[in-house]
Amino acid sequence: MGTDDLFHKRKQRLAASLHRTKSRKAPYARVLIVCEGAKTEPNYLKEIRDTYRLSTANIDICGEECGSDPLSVVNYAIKKFRADKDYERVYCVIDRDKHATFDAAMDKLRQTRLGKCTVFTAITSIPCFEFWLLLHFIYTTRQFCAPGNASSCELVISELNKRQRIPGYSKGARNIFALTKEMLPKAIKHAKQLQQHNQTSGVSNPATNMHELIEYLTSLNTRQV
Repeated sequence: MGTDDLFHKRKQRLAASLHRTKSRKAPYARVLIVCEGAKTEPNYLKEIRDTYRLSTANIDICGEECGSDPLSVVNYAIKKFRADKDYERVYCVIDRDKHATFDAAMDKLRQTRLGKCTVFTAITSIPCFEFWLLLHFIYTTRQFCAPGNASSCELVISELNKRQRIPGYSKGARNIFALTKEMLPKAIKHAKQLQQHNQTSGVSNPATNMHELIEYLTSLNTRQV
């Protein structure tokens, strides 16, 4: 009888826990965001999630566990979705830089269909995520190409480190969204302007569609701060 009571209580606690989990979900889509960067991109996107009071039950952001190259990110996103098919949108946040697997990752993403109504898309930055940050301060079509095996991203970071931008910026920095939030409309405008320029010119360096993910996330909750 005691064992039965114990089992019944455990079952009640489990049911209550599941109920609490469900109740924390907001009335908008469940979104999986898988980032190539272990800290920089996840930190930035989690700041947005917190600033706009988005539910962590709805907006799932992965970084360090996903691997550090584009194909690993895409593979992880597919694996995680197949383990939990409740996601309605899956984003892979990846950089071009000089990654050998970038093209393979994009091909696999385009050829993979997760679910009948699931959006599966890439958020890419060329050469890197920091170019999106740079657009908060200037509009530029300058190509960032480092010689040899050097990282083109370092060229962008050197631009970010200039006065009246983000002096001292380095990979993994925190509070970057807070520092740049006021310039967000300018960054979105610049990113859209650059997309139009690239479509006309056929050039893909520099480029970013980070604004598409940011606009989507910031539209989910009207109780903005």
